[in-house]
Amino acid sequence: MNQTFWARTHGGATHFPIALIMVSVLFDVAGFWWRDEARRREFCSVGFYSLLIAAAASPVAVLSGIALSKGILLGTGMLALHHYFVWPAFGLLIGLAVWRLVVRERASRRARGFYLAVASLTLVAMMTVGYWGGEMIIGK
Repeated sequence: MNQTFWARTHGGATHFPIALIMVSVLFDVAGFWWRDEARRREFCSVGFYSLLIAAAASPVAVLSGIALSKGILLGTGMLALHHYFVWPAFGLLIGLAVWRLVVRERASRRARGFYLAVASLTLVAMMTVGYWGGEMIIGK
């Protein structure tokens, strides 16, 4: 497969994890603070499914990125900056999805607060990944 295929695949696939982790964190924060139990559950449900879709789409983004970089897992310059954040962001995203699948609604309020802190860190890492990825394209 040629580089154009991988560039298009990577460009398309990367937007799902980035956008959906934002949606997930936003709705999980709303669900954390909302007082009405029914609405809180709805917000947390949207956060949960957004996270699962983000995690499911992320391997496509990662694999197409590896193909695009011809197997370079760290690199130099902007590619290295991109990869410094992509690996932790990818690992955290998958870890958060697994945790949510296992724990479901059984988490204590303290555990949900810790989850939100880690999810917010993941969001920042994912946005940084997107920034450096964009700089590699636009900065040429």
